[in-house]
Amino acid sequence: MKPELKQFGELTADDFEREPVWISCHVEDYDEPWYDKTDEETFRPWSGKLPVSASLGMLLVRASATLADGSTHPGFFTPAETDELGLIQPQVFVAGRMFSFWGGVTGIPRPYRDDFYRSISRGPDAVFPIRFAAAPEFVEITNTIEVQGFYKNRGRKSAKIEQ
Repeated sequence: MKPELKQFGELTADDFEREPVWISCHVEDYDEPWYDKTDEETFRPWSGKLPVSASLGMLLVRASATLADGSTHPGFFTPAETDELGLIQPQVFVAGRMFSFWGGVTGIPRPYRDDFYRSISRGPDAVFPIRFAAAPEFVEITNTIEVQGFYKNRGRKSAKIEQ
């Protein structure tokens, strides 16, 4: 039976409320008859036991995002055995949208950052640092990530860019 399939950009806070762990189909499900309908951005709910191990594949795990002002928002990240933001890539849901803090080589454009602040109705001082935490019943490895702003890949080290 074909599971629910979703593209990464289509995942919502409700999806993670219903299913706290999602796995990439493109790596995990290559022997399934519906595999040719997937790509690197396709995820399905995790069907195995919880908590999951970060070594099982490309996982997305429900997390709580606590802003500097103490308010919380739903979010998720990829558990990893490192605190490297480029691997963990925490995301937060605000006003029905998903926002990321990792911009890779190009960084996060100013209009995107402005949209985030408008959506959350707060400025940088009330937002950062953001602390992301996943419940231990969902993932074996304890990932608590603190995000200080928006990041850009600068070679071996990630660098915070303007807020």
